[in-house]
Amino acid sequence: MSYSGDPSAGKMSVTTEELAKWGDQWDLYDASVDGPQPIPHFYTSIRQRNWWGSGATLRQLHALARDHGIPVAWVPPADVIRELVQADNQHEAKLDILVERQEQIRTACRREVPEASEGWHTDHPEAAHRVLAAWDDGHLLAAACLALAAAEDIMFLVTQVKRTRHKIYNGLKEAAGREPHPQWWPQDQVALTPIDPLFSQYFPEEGDSLPQNLSRHAVVHRLPLEHMNDGHCIVAIMLMVSLLAELNWQKVQEQAEAWCEAGQDEEFSGAAD
Repeated sequence: MSYSGDPSAGKMSVTTEELAKWGDQWDLYDASVDGPQPIPHFYTSIRQRNWWGSGATLRQLHALARDHGIPVAWVPPADVIRELVQADNQHEAKLDILVERQEQIRTACRREVPEASEGWHTDHPEAAHRVLAAWDDGHLLAAACLALAAAEDIMFLVTQVKRTRHKIYNGLKEAAGREPHPQWWPQDQVALTPIDPLFSQYFPEEGDSLPQNLSRHAVVHRLPLEHMNDGHCIVAIMLMVSLLAELNWQKVQEQAEAWCEAGQDEEFSGAAD
């Protein structure tokens, strides 16, 4: 089945059921086959903007994030996603794509990092800029280690999981491990999905083998340098940027809701006067 045009063309309103159907049809759009097409107005209500034109289905995108720990929300570009989906399902094959296309990925990362820290109560944007600067200077491993530390802090804010003394990662894994619902903002859930494999169990003293995907436990507890290969370093940086972009989007939505509520309050006040 091929893409036959925007099913939402001319529509001014939409139901959740329509969005789910349109999403399945939008996923068929492959820019390498169908040529350039403008992004539909309602597309980002149910899909990430960077998915447009990749030809990847929601299931394939979720599988990349769940099975390989590769962030697909906000970054990378659609043509890189297409290659990731079409590549052999071996983890090394996916990492090879990231290494081969790292310049495009780095450009996409720069685009998604907030330019200024104004309005932020944390150093996350500044940390992200330093990560990318280190990458620019050729210090990929150092950049990845800072990115992984920043990502861990950001993910608690994005998932709204409360930090506690004990079992703090169980809540993260639960939030990230949910299946994306086709009608309820699946793009937001897929943004969280790479968090789950990041916390794959790794206790070598108990006989655990090194996880194939990027593992926070392996890096922090043992730091086997063979695990922090170039591909996993790029995954760590993508994860930080992806979560930061998602957190920034949440902030924008909260501000918009606050402005709307403030405007309604003013209208009600004016009506009362």
